[in-house]
Amino acid sequence: MILQTVAGGLILFAASISTADAGYNQSRAEKFAYKQQDRITCYYLYGLSNQSGKQDVLRGLITASAYAKGMNKQEAIYAIAYGSGRIAATLAEDPDRRDELISEYSKDC
Repeated sequence: MILQTVAGGLILFAASISTADAGYNQSRAEKFAYKQQDRITCYYLYGLSNQSGKQDVLRGLITASAYAKGMNKQEAIYAIAYGSGRIAATLAEDPDRRDELISEYSKDC
């Protein structure tokens, strides 16, 4: 009984270590999103204008850049979502100038 309890505890301990490593580093993903702000902005704007082909290509480029920086899939997805959320919040702050801001940001794409 004692041996089973110890073995069970070790298994739970090992499982907790592996799940802790499976997460993502939020601050690293946010820093990456700041550095990739132009690409992520274009990714978001392609989504608004229903240019899914260009959006898919750009998502692949951003993800490949994230993997090249040593990030995992969760960090790459979080970085894209974080950057997209930032641009969406910027556009939502001033709804009267939304179209003007979109055309201004689209110039770089």
